[in-house]
Amino acid sequence: MTVYALVLVSYFLTTGGIIYDVIVEPASVGSMTDEHRVNGQYIMEGLASSFLFTMGGLCFIILDQLNAQNIPKLNRFLLLFIKFMCVPLSFFMARVFMRMKLLGYLMG
Repeated sequence: MTVYALVLVSYFLTTGGIIYDVIVEPASVGSMTDEHRVNGQYIMEGLASSFLFTMGGLCFIILDQLNAQNIPKLNRFLLLFIKFMCVPLSFFMARVFMRMKLLGYLMG
């Protein structure tokens, strides 16, 4: 579990753009368009989107845990409910982020 936790934390930080944040040093939060960078990332945007990616991935890991034989029926139902709530939530919130950053994204 220690290795799994380290891999999960490194995945979270990598998809959150920690390398970009260290090199470019953007502002923490903001909403103004920067004329020098096209769609520059703020630190909190990267961490929020990384949380959504990680939450979606963890839901599929929960789905794998449902196959264990010693899980009681109530716990199996609760895990299935959590999975069916988290996967669409993470997908649609990631889409909202994309629409905020890329104006006209998927508007056809």
